[in-house]
Order: sequence, then C-alpha cells, then structure tokens
Amino acid sequence: MPPTKTKPRPTDPPRGSRHSLSNQIREVIASRQITAYALGRDSGVDATVIARFMAQERDIRLETADKLAAALGLRLVEVAMPKPKGRPKG
Repeated sequence: MPPTKTKPRPTDPPRGSRHSLSNQIREVIASRQITAYALGRDSGVDATVIARFMAQERDIRLETADKLAAALGLRLVEVAMPKPKGRPKG
C-alpha cells in the first residue's frame, strides 16, 4: 500500500515554496553534494530518512532539521513574518 500523504495546513508554506525551511536545507545539502550516508553519520539522523527527505517523499520534524543544520554548520533562526493585512478586529 502506498504511503498516505498528509494535507498541508493553511499555515504551511507551499511545498514548492523556495523559502520554506525544508527547501533551504535541501538546497544546502544538494549544493554540497553530501551523501545521505555521510550526513546521517555526522548528524545522527538515519540515512533513509535523509534520502526520503531529499527525494521529497517525506517531511522532517523541526528536531531533525536542527540536527541536519548543526551537521551542516548552519544555524536556524526565527524570522518574524509580516502580519496579514486586513480589517482590524473589534
């Protein structure tokens, strides 16, 4: 049976969004041409999880993103998003 796909939440960036955290991590991994095995060894994340993440077959938890970022020498930072424009409540 094929894996079920989860529906994106309204707050999730589109899967194709270049600015999503997942895509930024994928871009760094691809640009460094590091193997899933080597990154798994350095990060403590299973190589199969990394390979499936790179193939966009699955997403990763924030904890896993932290481990990958640390192994890649990256630092994850919170960036405030602009508030949506609209009518004020009240």
